[in-house]
Amino acid sequence: MCLLLMPSPLWAAVRVEGLNGWLASGAERSLGAVYEHIPPGETSGYKESLIKVVAERLLSGYVVKRVALSGSDVLVLLEPRSAPPGWSVELIRPNLSPPVDGWFESDADGLAGDIASLVEGVPTEALAWGDLDLKREIDAICSSRLPGWRTSIMIRSAPEDGVRLEVSFTPDQPLTLAVTPRINSSSIPVMLHSNLRDDLLKGFAPVIGIPVPWLEAHRDDLVALGREILSDEYIVESARAVPEVTARTGVVSELDIDLESNRYAAWVWFAVYSGVEDRYPEAGLHFGRRTLPFNGWEVELYGEFIVSLNDWDLESRFGTRWAPWRNIWFGGEWSDADSSWWLRASVESRPRKPYAWLRYSLEGETNGGLGYRFNDFMSIELNYDSRFGDSWYVRGLVNL
Repeated sequence: MCLLLMPSPLWAAVRVEGLNGWLASGAERSLGAVYEHIPPGETSGYKESLIKVVAERLLSGYVVKRVALSGSDVLVLLEPRSAPPGWSVELIRPNLSPPVDGWFESDADGLAGDIASLVEGVPTEALAWGDLDLKREIDAICSSRLPGWRTSIMIRSAPEDGVRLEVSFTPDQPLTLAVTPRINSSSIPVMLHSNLRDDLLKGFAPVIGIPVPWLEAHRDDLVALGREILSDEYIVESARAVPEVTARTGVVSELDIDLESNRYAAWVWFAVYSGVEDRYPEAGLHFGRRTLPFNGWEVELYGEFIVSLNDWDLESRFGTRWAPWRNIWFGGEWSDADSSWWLRASVESRPRKPYAWLRYSLEGETNGGLGYRFNDFMSIELNYDSRFGDSWYVRGLVNL
């Protein structure tokens, strides 16, 4: 029982004053480890003198003004051995290209001042034992602003007996290796998408090699960069297309771009048939003029021209349609193949998504299809046409 009541260094608390907060924690750990191994039976004078000797040897740059014991606790008061130098902080920025360098500048704004406050009043000799704690503090400050960047520190002399702390930045794993843009459009021909993708890949070159966590923090800037690149494209400007961009960041980041024109719609396709007789491969052209007479109600006047590739027989369709909801159209058209009016509804195709369309003539005929678009170019449909004996058949399309 007497042993349990005896003060013991095992429960000792060593508190160091006169140091910056981050530096004091390291000093308290070192002195606490020493104090724990002092036998409990030693006198207070012996403990104080031992702590003073150890502190002045371990904690370079400081002298011990006072050591005071209160029970099992110890207070160590320090002060700099000589006047601390004047510190300055310089950020060694990584070699980045516009506009990514601007992202870094924005994130690093005020960072040098925050780091300078850590070392203000600290002797340079103290970094011989406190460099790891300083590095830990700098990492904590930088990681919240610049996630994914690894810091390194270097101490250099500066004019007028000053000291310069240089903080450099290196990208840490995982790194962004590629940015893949995917363009979805029902109004701009697929054959023009490749040029847009090539320009996007060139424009995203500054992003390659930066840390993925940092790119995630700048996802909105990545989206804005995609819009900026597309806004400089002639086809986008002339078609008055408005890009809607969403981004998923990763080692291979992906951008989904919905690019719809407010002025024109055009596409070309080739089709082959299976499961029906007397249907030959054909080619088609759709061209429309779009306008927005009411908010949320897009209207298109269009012409479609379909030619059979066996006898070059041409069918012409002229119509109008409107989109009260995104990618869903309703309208009517006139066909010269049967000199008849048709009502028409459709859900436009998108890569890697299903779609559907339906036509109903005033004579009671029905024509429709349910399809799936595998990529930018290939689609397959299950069609129904009441005008043929083989009313059900499959159609494969190549979209251009």
